[in-house]
Order: sequence, then structure tokens, then C-alpha cells
Amino acid sequence: MITDLLPTSKKYYEGAFSLIRPGWLHDELGTVTGEQIKVAVIDSGCGELMINDSRLRKGVSFISNDDGFVLKRNNDYLDRLGHGTACVDLIFQIAPSVEILPIKVFASRLETSIEILVEAINFAIDEEVDIINLSLGTKLPEALYPLYYACERAKEKGIIVVSANANTDINSYPAIFENVISVSSGKTNNKFDYKFNNDELCECIADGFPNDALTISGIRSKIGGNSFAAPVITGILALFIQKYNIHCLEELRKLLKKFSVNNRIIN
Repeated sequence: MITDLLPTSKKYYEGAFSLIRPGWLHDELGTVTGEQIKVAVIDSGCGELMINDSRLRKGVSFISNDDGFVLKRNNDYLDRLGHGTACVDLIFQIAPSVEILPIKVFASRLETSIEILVEAINFAIDEEVDIINLSLGTKLPEALYPLYYACERAKEKGIIVVSANANTDINSYPAIFENVISVSSGKTNNKFDYKFNNDELCECIADGFPNDALTISGIRSKIGGNSFAAPVITGILALFIQKYNIHCLEELRKLLKKFSVNNRIIN
């Protein structure tokens, strides 16, 4: 079983998100917004209010809504849980001009199968996206090799895979793989600040709680957990790829290290 691994704590409120970028981002990256960068969000789909957004590509589902463990490709990528919608919104908050491809692998609950997830990753690779966001993970031993080879195929194609760690154990797949950028939640000054831990199982610590994100009901929610830290790093990587035209995983790791709070003075 593959799950999102992450509980959420919801406190609803009205109001729009205000994009405020710190000095380091403006000084070093200029006005990049992720334009022409394609991101696949493999999750629970996308909310109805987002579907008409011009930044969204037509999505796809790999599950039957009657049974979330049956592989069944279809066009119903409507989010009925809110998890994927929140991830998409968080990426847009960081990189508002990215193009997002929603790929649905969660139906009525935040669980899916190895077969479905691997199929979704391979589809994203074939669609030639730049980044794959996976706010999910598993500890199933039988998932190790199929997921590793899918992520390795992405790396060979110059596609960056970003994966959330489990809340209770950072040894989850695919976050543990060296061909994946792993992310956990932690406290930062703002959602553009993060820590980078080179050569450790958990590479990135990003702002994961509380985060303001759009829900399927159309209002914003206070959400938290590693699931919602991963889209922050995905958004930052989209900015790096646009600015530097780099698709090499190791080169992007160097940029993450360069701009992390470990290596600069916070503005």
C-alpha cells in the first residue's frame, strides 16, 4: 500500500494568498516565475475550481473511482480529497507560471498500489515533464525495485523527482533513493527558505506547516506535513531550471545547497 503518509490539520479561513518573495530570490534569480517549466503532480487530481486554469494541462487518472487499487486509465482527474489540489496550489505560490499536469492515483482515500504509481511515473516521463512531485511514499519491500527503476528512468531523461519523506520514518520509498530529492517539513522564516543537508537521507527541510493552500471547496486551509513541504521544493526547482536551464540532478542539488539557509545570510 502506498499512502500520502501525512495527516492534515485543517482550519478554514477566507482570504487570498499574497506572494511575498525574500531578497535572496529577487537578487539571485530575478523575476523568474517558472515559465515553460512542466511539472507533473502525481496525487489525488485537481479541484474543480482549478480545472479551467490555463496553467493546467488536461490531466489523467490511473484509477477507478470505485476501487482505488484497480489500474484503469481514464480522464476523470477531478480531486475528491483535496490533497492534490493543495499541492498544485503550493507549487503555484512559488512558481506561478509553471505548467502543471495533474495525474490522479488517489481515489476515495490517500492510498494506491505500486502498479498504479509506477504507471503514473512512466506516463509523466513520456509526457516529457521537467519535474515530478510525489507527496507520498511507502515502506513496502516489494515497492523498492519498481519505484527505483521508474525514478532512475526519470533521471536518465533529465526529469527531477521530488518526494516527501514519511512523517515518522525517513526511510520511505522513493524519498530514500539517491535519484530522488527528498523533502521533510520544518520551520523556516518563509516558504522560500529551506535547509539542505548534503549526503543525508533527508536532503531538504522546507516550510510544511502551517501552509495556506486552496482546498476543493474553494477556500483556503491551514495544512501541514511533509506532503506540503515537497511542493515548496518543487516550485523552487522550477525557478532554478528556468533561470539556469539545468536539468542535471546533481547540478540542481548544488543550487539547492548554494541557496539554502545553511549557506547564506537570511534576508
